[in-house]
Amino acid sequence: MPSLSKTTVKAFLTTAISLVALASAQAQELTGSTLVVYTPNEEGMLQSLIPVFEDSTGVQVQLITAGTGELYSRIRSEAGNPQGDVMFGGGAAQAAVNIELWQEYTSPEDAAMVAAGKNTTGAFTPYQADGSNLLVNTEALAEAGIQIASYADLLQPELKGKIAFGDPTGSSSAFAQLTNMLKAVGGDYESDAGWSYVEALVEQLDGISIGSSSQVAQDVANGEYIVGLTYEPLSLNFVRSGAAVEIVYPSEGAAFLPATIQIIKGAPNQAAAEAFIDFVISEQGQTIIAEQTAGRPLREGVAKPGLPALADIPTVQEDGAYVAAHREEIVAKYRAILEARS
Repeated sequence: MPSLSKTTVKAFLTTAISLVALASAQAQELTGSTLVVYTPNEEGMLQSLIPVFEDSTGVQVQLITAGTGELYSRIRSEAGNPQGDVMFGGGAAQAAVNIELWQEYTSPEDAAMVAAGKNTTGAFTPYQADGSNLLVNTEALAEAGIQIASYADLLQPELKGKIAFGDPTGSSSAFAQLTNMLKAVGGDYESDAGWSYVEALVEQLDGISIGSSSQVAQDVANGEYIVGLTYEPLSLNFVRSGAAVEIVYPSEGAAFLPATIQIIKGAPNQAAAEAFIDFVISEQGQTIIAEQTAGRPLREGVAKPGLPALADIPTVQEDGAYVAAHREEIVAKYRAILEARS
């Protein structure tokens, strides 16, 4: 191995010292600032990430938690005078439809993300993959004497009024389930087969629509429903809690979609917001997501223990561009099905 010249070594050391000095200056700039984070994320995710970010930056985080739809409405209503800095959570399709709400920012950590984790728009940053799945109460299922392995199985007569599902018109996870089943059952988002299935499922719901995604999983864990349509990170948290539940990936295929984080346009604390995004998709942040939360990280080289590999799960590929462009049409069609039933 050739030896380095004194000039090269000196240049290297100068660069390293400059980088350390820059990082120190940035840390001093952030210390004492406040970051307001709007988030629908579950408590486990927040408890794992937020204290580490606060300790490493000196930033104090104020959390505003609610459903995705409610938070989007709040951000839009505050557009003239933003009160929040970051939207942390929700799906890429919903972020794309509301792209005018976000401040453009691409983190330097983006280079280390897998293809599905790249910030391709400049406006929102994927940080984990959320898969749609079924969450089944094993004790209630055994009492019913049936099996559930697919979307088709949800139409069994024994399940009428026993299925927990959110509201796709407001909940990002419920909307992801809606587009998942349309694609998995019908092959696209317009086919008669897909929408006929949705009509049949709505009939099975027996008029029940649950307000939040966390409540869907909680009600299944409590045995109020036999099965819920929800998403993987939330489901895994209930499995790990010891509840009598198991994750079922529908045999027709599950879609795995990126959850995103973005800076609210006009955010009062943009420097802290950028630092938060950098942290969440850094190796440290992604390792925390992999090892301490139920999320699937999207950074190269960071693996997820405790879940089957995506290669071992039946999957479908969502057409993100189509869904983003036709979201309102899909929601309107679902709303019409609800109204026709009532």
